[in-house]
Amino acid sequence: MSKFLKTLVVGAASGAAAAYFLTTEKGKVLKEKAQDLFKDYQENKDDYHQKASDKAAEYKDLAVHTFQDYKEKWETGEITTESVVEELKTKSNQAATFAKDSFTHVKQKANQHESKVKDVTDSIVESDVQVDDIVIDYPDDHKE
Repeated sequence: MSKFLKTLVVGAASGAAAAYFLTTEKGKVLKEKAQDLFKDYQENKDDYHQKASDKAAEYKDLAVHTFQDYKEKWETGEITTESVVEELKTKSNQAATFAKDSFTHVKQKANQHESKVKDVTDSIVESDVQVDDIVIDYPDDHKE
């Protein structure tokens, strides 16, 4: 499978999973919380900007520390090219498996839904429903 196709499958599975999640009860609660948070942001923009600035500085410090840590491990030989490649392979396999499982789950849910619709449709078709013609007689003097 080409990289583009794999990316497309992962994207479709993620989108389908997100769409499905947002239709569940937990998804609706999460959506309401997000809307409330957005309203609060609109009322207190400066506070949120300050919090974002503080978090950005915190993450910058963490990134610098992590980089220094990995640099030190690389220089001492604790980390090698082979170990990094193996770790990347493991993580990408885990992500691909997760996406495949998510896609399969969504596909199963869609098949279940389709099956239920087919059952209802079949039961309607199988039922012996008779409909009489409805005729409405208008008097001849009725003008439109």
